[in-house]
Amino acid sequence: MNFRQIEAFRAVMVTGSGTEAAKMLFITQPAVSRLISDLEYQTRLKLFVRKPNRLEPTPEAQALFRQVDRAFIGLEEISLFADSIVNKQQGSLRIVAMPVCVDSFLPSLVSEFLQQHPKVSIELESAPRIQALDLVRTQRQDLGIISLSSRENLGLQVQNICRQKAVCVLPADHPLCEKSVIHVRDLENEPFISLSRGSPFRAKVDEIFARENIKRTFAIETRTHRTVYELVKRGAGVAILDPFITENQDSEVVIKPFLPEVSWDYAVVQPHSATPSLITQSFIALLMAHFSK
Repeated sequence: MNFRQIEAFRAVMVTGSGTEAAKMLFITQPAVSRLISDLEYQTRLKLFVRKPNRLEPTPEAQALFRQVDRAFIGLEEISLFADSIVNKQQGSLRIVAMPVCVDSFLPSLVSEFLQQHPKVSIELESAPRIQALDLVRTQRQDLGIISLSSRENLGLQVQNICRQKAVCVLPADHPLCEKSVIHVRDLENEPFISLSRGSPFRAKVDEIFARENIKRTFAIETRTHRTVYELVKRGAGVAILDPFITENQDSEVVIKPFLPEVSWDYAVVQPHSATPSLITQSFIALLMAHFSK
């Protein structure tokens, strides 16, 4: 017994005739008859009573058809599922990103992706840079979105997505709002709200203040750009931040260019050893398109 025989049997049961079954299978009517005869021989069952212009199924054929049809429904479901994978409509995607990305552009981007792929399950995790890299290296996440450090070998596939320049964030009633550009020396002795130690961004900002020999008055240190922004908004001090977090500016804050320039790149990273799924490739394409606008 082979699949072609079963396929011919099912076609005859569905259409009621060898001629129609042949059309359904794109083969000749004699080929259908031969396949049915071979199936009857191998199963030792009489499956059809031959009548003019039709084949009348026996009770044994009806019983066999019930089992065959269940199997074909399963095959059709598998085929539909395979098509949905090809069309990136089924599956899952695990993303880890630095908090500033999760607190800014990623929610809208993930929502847009889900509108295009409503049956995809997405896990979005926020983690500091080092932890995010570890999650991608160990393949606990499909991709990561992180800032890049110069001359660093990450041991991962890396695609740059954008370059950022730090901005100065001021309470709306601050005297420095009158300046078109804020220089690091303008912030001497100003109450300063900073990211906590250990942050790559904090290290870049610290380097500028040290190089220019400017002393800061640390008012508050905290872990995320979003928290720093909210504190500036409430008048607790001034800050240097990633512009991702200032894209939806409030009337309570003023955003100014900052000098000397502090810049860095963001990238999407993936494991070298894993072949990315079609869903992963599709999300990265959306991410790249977002930053190419």
